[in-house]
Amino acid sequence: MQVLANECLKKYTTVRIGGYANQVYFPESTDELIELIDDLIDRDYYILGGGSNILMNDKKTYDNVIVLTKFNNTIRNLGDGKYYVGASTMLQKLINTVNQEGYGGIEYLYSVPGLVGGAIVMNAGRGKQFGLCISDYIKDVHCYEKGSVFILKKDECKFAYRDSIFKNNKTLVLGATFCFDKMEISASTRAKQERLALCRTMQDNSGYNFGSVFMKSNWRLMQLVRFLNPGFKKGMAFSNKTLNWLINNGDGTFLQAIMLITAVKKLHKILRMKTSLEIIIWK
Repeated sequence: MQVLANECLKKYTTVRIGGYANQVYFPESTDELIELIDDLIDRDYYILGGGSNILMNDKKTYDNVIVLTKFNNTIRNLGDGKYYVGASTMLQKLINTVNQEGYGGIEYLYSVPGLVGGAIVMNAGRGKQFGLCISDYIKDVHCYEKGSVFILKKDECKFAYRDSIFKNNKTLVLGATFCFDKMEISASTRAKQERLALCRTMQDNSGYNFGSVFMKSNWRLMQLVRFLNPGFKKGMAFSNKTLNWLINNGDGTFLQAIMLITAVKKLHKILRMKTSLEIIIWK
């Protein structure tokens, strides 16, 4: 297992904001990960997957950070569209693998730079109006917590829009069993191409970003926010192109992001509208 000391963390997040860690661990198997978690049980530690939904305090040094990119990237074909998939597997790798074998269903996630484990935790999907999420194809999730490896059936995971039982707790996702639909290779190839074309048209990749910031917000207010374009010329600003996105235009900071997020929350509160964050904040 690779261990790095005094490591800068911003390169592990898609928005490129982050502090330092005294120790960063890269377990290379499930056994190594479990042993590490058990060793750190009485100490503070943070879990980092693909880093696409993390806003990290860049003024803080974290004691222990575990990076989950290497411990389990298994894709095991169980037959009839069923697959066991390790949590470290990149979403693009999973989609390409099942597509090549005549199955599919989650091609709309092809543009997401994340791991399967993180996608399960966040119940990644398309916008709320589409009603599509990765949990549509999950049969069960393999987990670890407090010295025990166990399996949760789909209905025990409390999946909801951008939410699950795994969000904001210490239950660790090791992998999951999926059951995908039959899909012609030509259809899955077309779906991936259409997704990438849509992203080029609709998404603002002019700077580093999280993707969506809020999982619940009023779209008219977010349009107003975009029109007002609050932000910092050489830092964080709301996108002029993609609703509900914050863009790091250069030297974006944790404080800038927090200020802008707080302003949007206050605007919603004044107008008695609800917001909830999709991103996870490391304070």
